[in-house]
Amino acid sequence: MRDFKAVNWNKTYGERQILDNVSFLVREGEHIGLVGPNGAGKSTLLQMINDTALLDSGEVTCADDFTIGLVGQETILDPSHSIFEAVASGNSPKIKAVIEYEKAMAMYSDHSDDERIAKRYNSAENEMTRTDGWQLDTTIRTILTKLGFSDLYQQVSALSGGERKRVSLAKVLIDEPDLLLLDEPTNHMDFKMVNWLENYLAAYKKSVIVVTHDRYFLDRISQHIFALHNGQLKQYRGNYQDYLDKQVIEQDIADATFKNKQKLYKQELQWMRRGAKARTTKQQARINRFENLKEEIKENHTATHLTIDLEESRLGDKVIQLDKLSVGYDKNQPLIRSLDLLIQKGEKLGIIGDNGLGKTTLLNTISGDLSPIAGEVTIGETVKMAYFKQIPEDLPDDERVINYLDQLAKEYHYDDGRLVSTSQLLDQFLFPRERQGEYIYKLSGGEKKRLYLLKILMQRPNVLLLDEPTNDLDIETLNILEEYLDTFKGTVITVSHDRYFLDKIADRLLYINNEGNWQLFYGNYSEFMATQKASEAKAKKQLTTKANNSENSVPKSTKKKMNYQQKKDWEVIEDQISDLEEEIAQIKSDMEANGNDYGKLSDLQKELDSKENDLLEKMTYWEELSDLAQ
Repeated sequence: MRDFKAVNWNKTYGERQILDNVSFLVREGEHIGLVGPNGAGKSTLLQMINDTALLDSGEVTCADDFTIGLVGQETILDPSHSIFEAVASGNSPKIKAVIEYEKAMAMYSDHSDDERIAKRYNSAENEMTRTDGWQLDTTIRTILTKLGFSDLYQQVSALSGGERKRVSLAKVLIDEPDLLLLDEPTNHMDFKMVNWLENYLAAYKKSVIVVTHDRYFLDRISQHIFALHNGQLKQYRGNYQDYLDKQVIEQDIADATFKNKQKLYKQELQWMRRGAKARTTKQQARINRFENLKEEIKENHTATHLTIDLEESRLGDKVIQLDKLSVGYDKNQPLIRSLDLLIQKGEKLGIIGDNGLGKTTLLNTISGDLSPIAGEVTIGETVKMAYFKQIPEDLPDDERVINYLDQLAKEYHYDDGRLVSTSQLLDQFLFPRERQGEYIYKLSGGEKKRLYLLKILMQRPNVLLLDEPTNDLDIETLNILEEYLDTFKGTVITVSHDRYFLDKIADRLLYINNEGNWQLFYGNYSEFMATQKASEAKAKKQLTTKANNSENSVPKSTKKKMNYQQKKDWEVIEDQISDLEEEIAQIKSDMEANGNDYGKLSDLQKELDSKENDLLEKMTYWEELSDLAQ
């Protein structure tokens, strides 16, 4: 068995105990979701699994050749490499053959009449056949394409931070380690990429531990949940929804236990007030128990949960109007064209679409950070706008947490006359007094976003622009933020790839598609996707009918011919389709045989979804090859 066993792990940063005698077992093939508040040490735990030398103490048991792949928050790639070279790094003969083939093919496509280059290409092609590198080459291209890369020879140095993280993800997926560690993998992904990654991980035969704020993603891929908090790691069987159900039961028990302790405390307090003295051993023991109980009651009262009760400024009826608005950086090629949109008081608008189509650019234009290419943005007189950006601005690492807020105001004034200090607000946002003097650079990514959010809300905005607000925030913070936005009397405009967040927040969607076009949809994300799927199914049916009824009028001489790789694929694709159909039939048979085993059925359903998706892709590819073969 290729298991990973951790025994008595300990890790301390300064005065904070990240891991306190933690033990856990990751069994072969298990898919685990790691949850916990920002700053609990989730990213640190993944780093220590990947490199146990970072531990203060603890033991590890796994096979000598056990492999681990980590996709962390930070990426380390050679900027001089192309995307393809970055993911296909290694010293195996197969990897070397693939790299050489890609280089030779690129040269041959530009200089096919050069005899020396043609010879190199033929040699590389033969080496690919000898090492069986064709499948690896196809896998690399497929994964990179699914993660949004069309130009595989683009230099890493030209990529954005989000693109580099996706390249790092592709590299680890291609390596297929025994234990795959993913830290917020869906950040900087659009919906298509997230759906593909869900299906890929659902079919991944080896072990996975993932940290993610995407609750739909977490629910889909997790079979177990590890919950890290206050240095302790609790383990739950089932997916994220199962974990939530068990959390409710645990909280009910904890509340009942606390009420009993409060009742006992009141009784013991009366006894103490009557002048209890330690005349006997029993009386001393009772006094000791009282002191312990007093400390437990105090700890329970000081155990805080994030609360957001900040107020917004008054907002008039006129909010934002966009007239024939075109946005972008090149007036000849705007990202979004002729957008007419009236955004009203109290509206919650979600902006969706693939990466790179101008969603953030639109927010920058509405905020005034970027001038329109054409058209006009009209802002109401009572609008007080705040822009929560993907990368927090004005967040200096060398500033102390409390000083960062004190620069804005040392007190927050409520409409009813209450005054709350910035220190108290930090308490409400889970920055206890002992941490308010820390430098910002010591905070986790999620804690920095939480601090940034607090400063924005302290300014009492009535219009919120949110650009990927869920990135790096823990799930508890997201739940509270969603509750706050639901009761927010102002207007919210958000760009987000988080489906759960959009389902809870958005009452209208602005969908940005290719070539600068857009459409409005009234409803949340799940309703939008149901409509899209129905439209796609209808269009596909019409296209199939048209193709069946029309004659093939394209002369054979004008048809494209198969390249070498397509010929190789054509030889085996029907067998691959047949194998997939047999595997699907076997899975369905196994599901019937395990009708009473919920856990087994869940695993089989995920495998079935993945295989049926593979079959659909193979059938589509078969149709393409079939046309070329005629």
